[in-house]
Amino acid sequence: MLLRVADFIFALRPLILLPAWSFYVLGAHSTGQGDAARTALLHPGFWCMTLILASAYAINQIFDIESDRLNGKGFHLTRGVLRVRVMVLLAFAAFVGAAMLYPKARPGQMGLLLATMLLSFSYSLPPLRWCARPWADLLANAAGYGGLAFVIGAGAFTRAILPAWADALPWMLLVGATFLHTTLLDLEGDSASGKRTTSVAIGVRGSARVAAGLAAGSVATSLQGFLNGNPLSSMFVPASAFAVFLWAAIQIQQSERGSEDLRMAARARASSLAVQIVTALVAIFAAWRDPWFLALVIPVVIAARIYYRARFEISYPG
Repeated sequence: MLLRVADFIFALRPLILLPAWSFYVLGAHSTGQGDAARTALLHPGFWCMTLILASAYAINQIFDIESDRLNGKGFHLTRGVLRVRVMVLLAFAAFVGAAMLYPKARPGQMGLLLATMLLSFSYSLPPLRWCARPWADLLANAAGYGGLAFVIGAGAFTRAILPAWADALPWMLLVGATFLHTTLLDLEGDSASGKRTTSVAIGVRGSARVAAGLAAGSVATSLQGFLNGNPLSSMFVPASAFAVFLWAAIQIQQSERGSEDLRMAARARASSLAVQIVTALVAIFAAWRDPWFLALVIPVVIAARIYYRARFEISYPG
């Protein structure tokens, strides 16, 4: 019974909410509200955003079932743990929960939450289906995770959200770089299923180079933020991430000299490490700004390790 309940929870992919949570926290702390920002995780706007994204993740699994099967992902549907109609009900339940919380959000968050809903649903749903359109998938992820999540966090404490968009720019570029490496991991399956992502369109080396370029832009814009008064610590994650993405690009470039199997293995290793390291860096920085963030993240990570081992016999995350 407990495992079945866990199926419903983890089908909504709480672990991949971690980046959005991280950027929400960073956005809340960008407003200069000091200790008041430590209550950001308790705001209805935070949980409204969470449920919107959870609903969108469920929809994404429904429409990406074929590419997920080829890529060895989306286990709840591809391995028959849940039926599509159950996933539809979960998506609907999460959406209803978000709708109930929406009126309690702060005024500075309301328009942003509506934008999050429209972007998240159009990402997977036809006819727009941004996830299968080159460059649109990249822009949607950068704007959604690095942009909207960050500014929604700022909107918990201020209605003047335009300055928050400027502060969000380094994170948007960093999310774009990270996204490209996630699609590199799914390149063969996406291509075989007809899902045309940016990485399918520009290839392996092109994706790695663009990712490194976006990370360089993240460093440059964080430097501009520092010159405009942001703390020096705000440059740490972009600078570290740039080093990681540059390393990944070099590894992928060098692997092109080997056999097909060696190239795929080297690419998978480089992209996987890049995604995990950068995601961890952002989460650690968010926890440094708000230690209460750990009270949310640590139980989710531990529960995910236990659940995926018990249900699918895999180590996740890992």
